[in-house]
Amino acid sequence: MSPVLVAEYDEAVAPGRATFSPRHSHGTIVASILNRAAGGAVDIISFRIDDEAGCPAGSVPPCQADPLPVARAIDHATALGVDAINLSLTLANHPAIVGAVSRATRQGIIVVMAAGNKAKDRPDNVTMARAGFPLAVLVGATGDDDRPWPLSNRPEAPKPGYNYVWRRGVGVPATDATGAAVRATGTSFAAPVETARRVLAPVMADAR
Repeated sequence: MSPVLVAEYDEAVAPGRATFSPRHSHGTIVASILNRAAGGAVDIISFRIDDEAGCPAGSVPPCQADPLPVARAIDHATALGVDAINLSLTLANHPAIVGAVSRATRQGIIVVMAAGNKAKDRPDNVTMARAGFPLAVLVGATGDDDRPWPLSNRPEAPKPGYNYVWRRGVGVPATDATGAAVRATGTSFAAPVETARRVLAPVMADAR
C-alpha cells in the first residue's frame, strides 16, 4: 500500500503510534480494495481511530467504543479537503459522528458508509446518511451474481430519504496487513468499491 498510502494520522492516542503498523487487517483490506477498484489512481490517507487496547478477544474491527476519535477523524479529513471519506462503523448514528458527516458533506465531500451485516430491513448509519444527503451513500453487499448477500442490511422502501447502492462485497480480492492475498466478505468491503467509483466519476467524465 505504500505507493498510495500518503499519510496516516492517529486520532485516538496522543502523541500517536508508529505509522503503517496495523494490529488488525480490516483497514488494510478496505484500503487495498479501494486501491484495486481505483486502479491505483487515488491517494489514500489513513485515520487511526482504534484505542491502544485494541479489539476485545473474538471481536472483529472496527470496535472503537468512543465516538470522539471517529468524529475527529472525519473533521480532520474535512479540513484536509479530501475528495471522499470511506467509513465502516459500529457507532452508527452517534450525534458527534452525525455532525461530522454533515460538516463534511456541506464542504462537498463524498461520504461512503457500509450498510451493516445484520440481515436487517433497515441499514445501520441511516441518520448519518440522511444528514449527509445527497453526498452520503450507504452500500450493501452483493455476490458475483449481483444478488444481495443475505447478511447485508437492506434499504427501506419507499423513498427512504437517503442514498443506497449495492456493490460486490462477497469474496472481494484484497490484501491483508501481512501482505497476503485474501478474499473479504461484508458491507465494509463493498463500500470502497463505491468510493472508488464516485471519486473517479469526474475523471472518467472528463476523459469522454
